[in-house]
Amino acid sequence: MQKNESPKRFLVLGEVYTDVHLDLLESPVRLGGIFHSARAFAAINSNYALAAIAPGYLIEDVEKYGELLTAQQTVVIGEIYGSPNVMNIQESAENGDQGYNDILRDAAKVTAYHQRLSQLIKEYKPTDILIYPGKYTIEEFFPSLENFSGNLHIDVQYEVDSLEKMVLSNFRFATIILSTSSMVFAQNHFSVSNLFNSSLKTNTDSFLLKENRGGSTYYDTTTQIWLDAPAFKTETCHSVGVGDCFNAIFLALTSEREKNSALKIASYIAMIYASTFVFKDFKNLTSNLDFNEINHLPANRLSWNERENHHIYIAGPDFPHIDTRLIKEVYDNLNYHNFIPHRPVIENGLILGTETEGQQQEAYLKDIALLEKSSVLIAVVLNDDPGTYVEIGYMAKSEKPVIIFDPFKQVKNLFLKKSANYVVYSMNELIDTVFDVLGRKDSEVKDEYDALLLASGGLDSTVLAYKLLAESKNVLPIFLKYGQHFAETEFNTLTNVLPPELLSHVKVINIEDIFKNSESRMIKEPDLWLDKVSAEDLYLPYRNLLFLSVASSIAQTLGIGEVYSAFINSNHAKEIDCSKEFFDQLSEMLTEYGTVQIEMPFRDFSKADVIKLGIELNVPIAQTYSCQANSTTPCGVCPNCVDRLAGFESFEEKSTNPKN
Repeated sequence: MQKNESPKRFLVLGEVYTDVHLDLLESPVRLGGIFHSARAFAAINSNYALAAIAPGYLIEDVEKYGELLTAQQTVVIGEIYGSPNVMNIQESAENGDQGYNDILRDAAKVTAYHQRLSQLIKEYKPTDILIYPGKYTIEEFFPSLENFSGNLHIDVQYEVDSLEKMVLSNFRFATIILSTSSMVFAQNHFSVSNLFNSSLKTNTDSFLLKENRGGSTYYDTTTQIWLDAPAFKTETCHSVGVGDCFNAIFLALTSEREKNSALKIASYIAMIYASTFVFKDFKNLTSNLDFNEINHLPANRLSWNERENHHIYIAGPDFPHIDTRLIKEVYDNLNYHNFIPHRPVIENGLILGTETEGQQQEAYLKDIALLEKSSVLIAVVLNDDPGTYVEIGYMAKSEKPVIIFDPFKQVKNLFLKKSANYVVYSMNELIDTVFDVLGRKDSEVKDEYDALLLASGGLDSTVLAYKLLAESKNVLPIFLKYGQHFAETEFNTLTNVLPPELLSHVKVINIEDIFKNSESRMIKEPDLWLDKVSAEDLYLPYRNLLFLSVASSIAQTLGIGEVYSAFINSNHAKEIDCSKEFFDQLSEMLTEYGTVQIEMPFRDFSKADVIKLGIELNVPIAQTYSCQANSTTPCGVCPNCVDRLAGFESFEEKSTNPKN
């Protein structure tokens, strides 16, 4: 799209609601729905018109406020009966699920006036139509939309049916807009890559994914270019309609600015929208902005995918005799935002002091492991709980962020307050602080590593991790997601078997797109009742070359001199990139053209040798996972399982008959 083209003319089509904020003692009852986008267009003086669908009692207000918000035309194209279109909002700031309740939604009947829409399009001549689906039947407006030659944009937060019907009718969209809390995103398993590679790709030029509180991601399906925008922090007054404001600003600015600039400006103005209910204040603040300066402002970026790499330890008296609703709320809200929260008492069990010493030691070590792999600790202070204070001290000593959530303002002790990085008093402040801490790139700990390890949760790489630690190596473990169907089991195993001191350093690298079309049984899980899996069935072209190249690139970038792989020259390895000669040549090439040396200390080991070393190093080898044919439990028949079983048998035989 050429910049500085003739001004865009937007038509916003959708319902009008009365927004009621149940959680706020003092908040205005105001028009919602398409009026959130209207306020944004009005604030930056864009050309726009409204095509509104509303109940009869709101029609006069719709027309009145459309004029006040400088809409060039406001036309009611549908009337709602049987429902007041009142939206009750239980959680205004979106610390977690907002609990929207569209009163009497199922009783609503909509009368559509598609002729009015046709006339509006004919008279106003919009360049872009932004559609917000709702209770109305989208097909009733097809006659008005089918001949529209401009850009169609659709926001599909909840009404998936409307999108599906338009796709089936061969409508093409300039932008499909949604958020990480939308039904479409859930249908794609909350995966950004799944969404951007879904069947919707053939019907749209671009996707715009709004990632609650953490920014946004934009994907151009033609150029396959990904862009993202950060989030700006504010004292959040509400989050209702903030995404609709973002939509309007971004679309309005794309005709005059590059998309990455439009995304960032839209994010900043949406932040302003979240800070006030008063349109006059919003308009004044927006009018005084220098858009060029916004592009240089520091901001936080914490993508949806990045968040699942952050484990968060929730400390607090999470006991049966305590009112733990606030702890559960913290857990639920963090989970809603795609972090991985942990309630140690729930996960590792309640210790009453009557258990055996072994049981108590096991629970203690499990809690320590959770602390080690967590990026941040949140201490929920409900009473004077010594266990919480010890956990705060442990994390503070580890130099990881500690947030004290003190809802009842009980924390008075100076040492306690100074041991934490932050003390917050509200849920809104807590969630903001989590994003602030984990989203700041300058807050990342700059670890000095001298070894990068390809780690999978398997027997060999886990033993190698313990070996490297025993040699006092500073290890960066890398876990590769390459589309393997057993990735979740592998990663969960990795977090259970890796030495606790390495857990917080694990980096997940996603390269799933490379093998997404592969027929390999590593990618497409076999039915082991019907399929016999051989080494050839598990073949992935140049897998080892790819893994070592990715690892070496990361190592070179971070200044790490050694890349470690636990490769064993197995009998079933048929790939050309599995030979000793290949690895020697690759290592020589990398050393010649860079600073990285590939190390494979187990290359001449047998599986029994690795098992023996693992036992000597107290590795939890029984908990490791090596199967490549089943995604949940070891199958026992794939080549990896056969090698593993043979290794244990060989080790047992050598242990029983040491002379052999």
